[in-house]
Amino acid sequence: MRKARWFLAGSVVGLLVGACGADTAVAPEPAAPQMQQCRAFDQLMPRFVAAISTGKTQNLKTVVENQLLKSPREDVPPPINDVLRIIFATLHALASKPPEPGGTKDAYCAPAASPPPLNQANEVCEMRRSIDLLVHQGKGLDAVKVIEPQLQGVLDYLTGTGTSADRTAHYEVAAAMSNLCANTQQCQLSNGLDLIIAFTEFSNTADGRKLTQDINTLGSKQTITAFLAPQNLSEDGFVAIGNTLLTAVQGADPQALQNAFDQLTLIPADVRADLQPLVADLKVILQTPSLIEPIKRALNCLKVSDKNSDIMRMLYRLAIRDMRPEFGLTRLSQIFKQLQDVDQRGSLIYLANTLAKAVRSDEVAISSAATTCKTLLSTSAPPGQSQSNAQLALPVVADLLRNGLVQESICAIDTLLFGCAGGTQPACPTQ
Repeated sequence: MRKARWFLAGSVVGLLVGACGADTAVAPEPAAPQMQQCRAFDQLMPRFVAAISTGKTQNLKTVVENQLLKSPREDVPPPINDVLRIIFATLHALASKPPEPGGTKDAYCAPAASPPPLNQANEVCEMRRSIDLLVHQGKGLDAVKVIEPQLQGVLDYLTGTGTSADRTAHYEVAAAMSNLCANTQQCQLSNGLDLIIAFTEFSNTADGRKLTQDINTLGSKQTITAFLAPQNLSEDGFVAIGNTLLTAVQGADPQALQNAFDQLTLIPADVRADLQPLVADLKVILQTPSLIEPIKRALNCLKVSDKNSDIMRMLYRLAIRDMRPEFGLTRLSQIFKQLQDVDQRGSLIYLANTLAKAVRSDEVAISSAATTCKTLLSTSAPPGQSQSNAQLALPVVADLLRNGLVQESICAIDTLLFGCAGGTQPACPTQ
């Protein structure tokens, strides 16, 4: 394999070969009478392989090799090594657990038609069931069709590329995001994990379910969608409203939050009335210690990392100024509701909670993940580079996304987990 095909491609090829036998091997005979050959990696991810082969990923490769695959000192592994270690160590620990109820030594997981309750399920089995439902059966692919253009929109905004009318690069947002990843007294990646754990547990309470319902309802409110239009809400107004509410939430005083909301004259009275149930939900959260403490830490980090509200301004420009549908409240609410309807078992929330707890237990890996994030998004050129890491890496990632990296990756994961023969693969563009 050419040097340009660095460790990521090699790792995925190895996994696929292990799953399928070889590039041209025939998969074990399925129940269906017709068999399908296992496609090679360059057939599963042709655009990604082409990008590597033509050198389009060279700048990203430079950042990874020069910054993330080099150890700061002999007794410390490269930061990306620890990130990969925690991923595989977490999966290994989960897979080492006994078979779940209904499973056996030979059939590790219970039959898909009769899974055990979530609190008794094996995490790896639940993960596979979720991927089967959402990806292999295609019931969650609409959410991917929103997430992919959202990522694309953010990267195009940062790099000044793509089809957006605004061709100005906004690396100040990358700098703010890099600051969020800084392992400082104000910002800790563990705070984000604590927030995920707290919210996933809160979502299973009556108050959490009410919050979910109120968010879903907002998406159908004509007053809200009309207000979120550039002719009705300016960028400075959006930032002022956001900062006022974030400061009130950070104060953790329910009455102060209500007072701040009531005094927001930028919001029309009918809109405030429709938003009142959500404000009531926030007041409950302010009185939930397990939630409000990580929220306060996260907001403090955001405040010191993004002093000019560049992240908030980006959200306004993408969602309201440019009116990109994938950032629209109605579209997001529809996708959120669809995922709820498909995943009535609650597997996604359960898995998010489980994985966050597993990663949270490894402080060294958390520190390495923060270093990896901060390094990739850094806007200061390191010694020996004429451009910053963000300027080198982010345009490459944006181009890969534009050329179908997400869809190709999901297709490859589907093939890896569920085999290469028989049945349809909705995540793959061709069979």
